Amino acid sequence: MLQNQLVASIRRNKGKSANHKLRQAGKIPATLYGPRGNILLEMAEESTRHILEKMSGMHELVPITVTDPVNDEDWTAQVLLREIQKHPYKHQLIHLDFWELPETKSQVVRVPIHVTGEPAGVKSGGVLQMVVRDIPVSCLPANIPSKLVVDVSRLEIGDSIKIQDVELPEKVELSAEENYAIISIVGRAKEEEEEVEELEEEGEEGVDESSEEDSEDEETKE
Repeated sequence: MLQNQLVASIRRNKGKSANHKLRQAGKIPATLYGPRGNILLEMAEESTRHILEKMSGMHELVPITVTDPVNDEDWTAQVLLREIQKHPYKHQLIHLDFWELPETKSQVVRVPIHVTGEPAGVKSGGVLQMVVRDIPVSCLPANIPSKLVVDVSRLEIGDSIKIQDVELPEKVELSAEENYAIISIVGRAKEEEEEVEELEEEGEEGVDESSEEDSEDEETKE
């Protein structure tokens, strides 16, 4: 069995009382949605939590093996984590929803952006601004990328990278109509800051001189 493969069993009992007993036994209720219908599952809380903590996000496709104890059968499906519910103060899961994707139908998912390189504009005093942290793409479930790498090393202050500039893997298409900025370098260059500081210093000197002249005039009048 794969290290990051989820394991579940079909549950027949449902309701608050049944779910409470599951959690007391160290398990959690879950639901699998998809072409097989809505299937009620039960899963071991601790091992499931450890696997989900290793995932890069809810866009990541993960295998799950489901056992039917009544028919003594099991099968494996590729699923996305659709919703996760956590205990309000304990480090525990309390419910999960999964979504089984049809293998031959393209899906729209949001994939996280991974920034690499140190921007030239940051070295000049600018700040890297992440406008969005993931972008929508369309592809078959088997082709969903874990992340999209964007090199920002050439960005100067005032430069930006737009969504259509991102290089996508083969068989993956962008699913956005507008070509909006996703990363930008904002701020002023060090030379501009120095010029502003010099102007401010000159202004302060001018104020000091005028105030001294005013005081001399007042003494003359007296």
